[in-house]
Amino acid sequence: MMMFFWVVLAIFVGLQAYIRLAPAPASRWELGAVDKAPGDYPSEGGFMAVRHLDNDGSAFLQNFDTAMLELPRTERLEAGIDQVLYVTRSGFWGFPDYTSAAVTQVEGTDHSRAIVSGRLRFGRSDLGVNRKRLRKVLAQIGV
Repeated sequence: MMMFFWVVLAIFVGLQAYIRLAPAPASRWELGAVDKAPGDYPSEGGFMAVRHLDNDGSAFLQNFDTAMLELPRTERLEAGIDQVLYVTRSGFWGFPDYTSAAVTQVEGTDHSRAIVSGRLRFGRSDLGVNRKRLRKVLAQIGV
């Protein structure tokens, strides 16, 4: 019986280590060209929101960054000129959800679009966690 306990404990520790240490290159989570109209786009493993901005979007990225970093268990992984990447981990297991935010210029106008996408790293369904998180952050910054 004691051997069973140690085997289960070893499996648990191994899974925890894998979940927390598995490589996830930032390039995997970057937003490429997104050609979607403003709106919400839920998916099985995540959520994408596209918003119209009346300016160049620099204030959006600053406000989004501040709001994301106020969330528990969230850290910025990478920040570029027009795109930022975050990881938010679940409380107990530490499962990572990756959030990308980007601003793109709308051709021929002085307007821009904000694109935010949150998606899970492991599994198939995020149970709406990314949608809830991103809607909260977007509402907090007034977008």
